Amino acid sequence: MKLPIKRKNTKGIKTLFIDKNSTFTGGEQERLNIVLSPSYYWFKRVELPVKYVSQAQSLAASQFDGVIPEANYKYMVIKKEDLFWLFAYDEAVIAQKLKNLNIKPSQIEGFYFAQNECEALSIPIKIDENMALVNSDGVVSLMPISYVNETLSLEQWSRDLNFSKHKVSLNLFQNSVLDEKWIFRFSVMSIVFIVLYLASYLLLKNDLKNELTQQYALTQKYKLPETSFQLNSLKRSLTSKENRQIELRQNVKKLFSIRLEKGEYVKKFEMKTKTVEYEIVLNAPKNAEKIKKQLSKNFKVDSAKVVDNTFYVGVKL
Repeated sequence: MKLPIKRKNTKGIKTLFIDKNSTFTGGEQERLNIVLSPSYYWFKRVELPVKYVSQAQSLAASQFDGVIPEANYKYMVIKKEDLFWLFAYDEAVIAQKLKNLNIKPSQIEGFYFAQNECEALSIPIKIDENMALVNSDGVVSLMPISYVNETLSLEQWSRDLNFSKHKVSLNLFQNSVLDEKWIFRFSVMSIVFIVLYLASYLLLKNDLKNELTQQYALTQKYKLPETSFQLNSLKRSLTSKENRQIELRQNVKKLFSIRLEKGEYVKKFEMKTKTVEYEIVLNAPKNAEKIKKQLSKNFKVDSAKVVDNTFYVGVKL
């Protein structure tokens, strides 16, 4: 049985109705919208104690449980006023049919259930010499053509068909119907990724070699330790020295920042590891107390005495 395909309103895309006995003789470049016969899905109209499609989706499988044959079904749910339309379909069966018809995934614009596209059907559609597609009380099904009188041809029906918004979700790639074009594309992409990976690996390996060479040269030039433990130990030691030097510079700045009266001066300044000793010539012995207060703000004054207008003072760092 050869079925006609007719142009849909969308330019360049044809409509193809697929039943169990359908054949397809179109070209590999033809773009297709495919309407699936009731032979490829199970349908129920039910009331459910939920409000949203997402909630009904989780209940769909249970509505078909024990009613349809065992298979790996996917489910589609559409809300129609207060009712939910439930569809159960086997992707693998549909994918195998497309493969048998030599229809490539790249040709397909969309899939649709006959139930949705024939919702307003008033005259049965002649599928072949034996079967017709009918709408009986809102349910689209196949019926022996001997039970109907007037019929439309598939060509007449598909000529002015405007598709509903309810496309069927089909993962054809998962069901082993990849066409040769896609297999070739994936193969080329895989080769490209492998080449890029190898190139990246070789570049990184070369960069690492250069880094290690430079590191070894620096180690030899400055006689640096080679292990990370030794390097970290050296780093801690140098950091500690730097901190001590910073603290020392800050203390020296404070030690030389004491204010003296006009005519007074530091005669001697001796700095040791933990102490500093001053000899300051004063204008008057009473000025020694002012200097002592200044030093006490930042340091501990260890000794202080005045002899012949010379202030001898020692502080601890």
